[in-house]
Amino acid sequence: MSTPKFARRSLLQKLSNLGRALSTQTVFLHQAIAQTFGLNATDTKCIDLILTHPGEPITAGWLSATTGLTTGAVTHILDRLEKRKLIERVRDARDRRKVFIQVRAESLAPFAPRYEAMGQAFMAVADRYKDEELQVICDYMERNLEVSRAELGKLVAAAAKRETNRG
Repeated sequence: MSTPKFARRSLLQKLSNLGRALSTQTVFLHQAIAQTFGLNATDTKCIDLILTHPGEPITAGWLSATTGLTTGAVTHILDRLEKRKLIERVRDARDRRKVFIQVRAESLAPFAPRYEAMGQAFMAVADRYKDEELQVICDYMERNLEVSRAELGKLVAAAAKRETNRG
């Protein structure tokens, strides 16, 4: 069943507006949660990145490349998180020059209730959809995540090029 062009344009505009609103709301939600723990959203999102890559050797360089943040900014974030005992830096046993970042799981206990409650609320929304609808939603989100990563990569590459041209 096809949709008249004007209806599709309207629907696509609504989708775009909702995407922007959700993105903005998400940033402010994560900032508000982080602030309750004396952190900022970037700090908590770096912890989340480390947690979502279990078993992988996470380094400051990897965090910089993944987030698009400068190595200096990542160092400051890791210093803050280490001071709060949320992460620890561990030297590689085979190559002492390498330093890996590990989250101290026991230190995340105060965060758990807030994130668990939020997760349950989001799952309650997801439960309203049929499996086929969830597959479409997941496909849409995966494709947009790919676009977002590609756009971040372009920005990071452009910044690196500007930096190279200055030096």
